Amino acid sequence: MNSEIFERVKHCIQNSLGVSAEKITLKARIIDDLGSDSLDLLDILFSIEEEFGIKIKRGQIESMAREGFADGEFEQNGLITAKGTERLRNVMPEVDQTQIFEGMGIGRIPYLFTVETFCRLVENKLSEKN
Repeated sequence: MNSEIFERVKHCIQNSLGVSAEKITLKARIIDDLGSDSLDLLDILFSIEEEFGIKIKRGQIESMAREGFADGEFEQNGLITAKGTERLRNVMPEVDQTQIFEGMGIGRIPYLFTVETFCRLVENKLSEKN
């Protein structure tokens, strides 16, 4: 993990949430550990976009996980399938893999986001840009 990216993402999160810098570690979960809500998530993403000069689509991580899947393969009736579970684990290797399971509600995906998730997203976007 690029330490400069981490420090800049950390700064964005700290400004958006007002939490102490010590709480913001790579493995800290944005919602459960740092107390973010959905509006805070948008604020963090906007701040990261401004900081790095990149564009992050809403639902970017879920879109990456769904890529190449036909309707109903990734999720059915709002629940992640076995194939979807495998893909999500591949797209989010930084997340505790036991937190991603078949039958998990699609609405739980944002609860998986860690500081490292955002750092990896920035790294991917910057490499696409170059």
